[in-house]
Amino acid sequence: MEDKRKRYIPFGYKLLISYLIICLVPIIAIGLFSYTTFMSSMKEQKRDNMMETLQQIGDNVAFKLDDIRRISDLLYNDNTLAGDIQNYNMGWDSYESTVRYVIPKFQSTINATGQDIQLTVYMNNPAFPEIYGKSEQKIDPLGVQKRSFEMYNISRIENEDWYKGFPEEQYGRTMLWQQVGDDREHGNISFLRRLVDSSDPFTHSQIGFIRITTKIAGIFQSLDYRKLGTDTLVFAINAQDKIVYASEDALIHSDWVDYTSNDDKMVISQDLPGINMNLAAVIPIETLENNAKRLANWTVLVCLISISVCAVASIFISRVFSKRIGKVVSLLRMFQEGDFDKRIRYKGGDEFTYIASGLNQLGEHMNRLIKETYLTKIEKQELELESLQAQINPHFLYNTLSSISRLAKFGELEKLQLMVMELSKFYRYSLNNGETLISIAKELEQVKAYIEIQKIKYTDRLVAEFEVDPSVLTYDTVKLILQPFVENVIEHGWSGEGIIRVKIHTVMDEGHIKFRIIDDGSGMSEETIAQIFKPNDGVYLGYGIRNVEQRIKLYFGNDYGVSIQSKIGGGTTIAITIPATTRQRLNSG
Repeated sequence: MEDKRKRYIPFGYKLLISYLIICLVPIIAIGLFSYTTFMSSMKEQKRDNMMETLQQIGDNVAFKLDDIRRISDLLYNDNTLAGDIQNYNMGWDSYESTVRYVIPKFQSTINATGQDIQLTVYMNNPAFPEIYGKSEQKIDPLGVQKRSFEMYNISRIENEDWYKGFPEEQYGRTMLWQQVGDDREHGNISFLRRLVDSSDPFTHSQIGFIRITTKIAGIFQSLDYRKLGTDTLVFAINAQDKIVYASEDALIHSDWVDYTSNDDKMVISQDLPGINMNLAAVIPIETLENNAKRLANWTVLVCLISISVCAVASIFISRVFSKRIGKVVSLLRMFQEGDFDKRIRYKGGDEFTYIASGLNQLGEHMNRLIKETYLTKIEKQELELESLQAQINPHFLYNTLSSISRLAKFGELEKLQLMVMELSKFYRYSLNNGETLISIAKELEQVKAYIEIQKIKYTDRLVAEFEVDPSVLTYDTVKLILQPFVENVIEHGWSGEGIIRVKIHTVMDEGHIKFRIIDDGSGMSEETIAQIFKPNDGVYLGYGIRNVEQRIKLYFGNDYGVSIQSKIGGGTTIAITIPATTRQRLNSG
């Protein structure tokens, strides 16, 4: 037979041809490649320029540090000064040498540099007089006087950690830059060095200690940061990663790690020779990106034009095909909601036509299956429910009629009348106009009627208690789920001697209703409980319990049912769980 199916262009080919015409991906790829290549080149060039400039800045800083070291050499290598310091004692000669040589020496030393410094000399000789500067305590000495000197006894610093931790002397080489005392508070840094007795070539014993304090900003203030760019910042960072100097004052004393934690900065750093600090230059990545703005603008312009063309084409294509896809999605949603009557139609001969035809056939098949299978299953379940319920009452009715016969025989008319009334009430609720569902309130009344009938037979030996949450009374349940368990207590959990107590407890628990039938009877073993739910061949133990279990699962599902906890001689607890629902909800579901 000749194939009369229409030829069509596949939907996938239509989309492929559309996007190949647009060529969006190659244009964007070229634009991104051009931009990233240019940015990478600019970063490398900027980094090289910064490294060169930073090296020049570091050399200038090293020159200022060497100037401080140089003036310390004027004191360190002065043998006359060393002799006057060691040989000083109370007397005119020592006083005259101090006035004519020691003090002028210190004065000429601080004047030998153009930097603002304070020279402090601590003498090991306890006889040497102290000379105080003009600064008060807690006030920056360099803020009061640009150049000054002071002389103190070494005892003033002997207990300071920075002094006790100062390295052992190596002649001419032991010196250290460090922030001591209140230097950090005032933005200062001190150059530390011993004065030694050079006449002793072996020990070089200490005769004093030099501390030359200068402004950290003074070391860097003459540097031309414009060489690095207007947005570039220069920092000096100590060994504790604290910013001790910044070309922007607001950043001083901040944590270096916190400032550079973001990836939006390019950082170049190098060690400062002679001082335990690093010199770092930071330039925002945004500044580099601004330099590439021209190329970026052209790249963005080309990309925007391409995207605009793509958007127009995409809108056209999406309008053509989205309506078709929307119909398919709408039909599938109706199928999910159980409505299999809706149908769709398409013009043309592409895949959508075949999809529509397939979905329409699916809807027809599902409707037929529902009628043939689902409704048949419902009818079967209803027949099973009726069959199960029909097996519950005959034994109880036979026993009750026997009791009525005995009461009539012995002339106990009052008990006879009460038993007949309770029996009538019990069967009125059992029949329930042919309905399987009954309200929980009626179910409780039914089991109460059963217990009243049994109390007539057993008198005070049967004690029953009810504890009911009022919120559960308006919900519905499968009828006759409590009475079989109370009957089981009387028939199997009680020997007939003494008193048997039964408690019926009903609560609402997270959208579920839970019944518990608790007795203090003889109890059951685990083997007996296992046989109730999974009986062996020829064993008819626990038929009533299985009957209730099957009816609950048949109507509400496998998540609900009966559980038993029991112990020989310790009573039994029956737990029944059903959903908190009504017959309207069940019928609508």
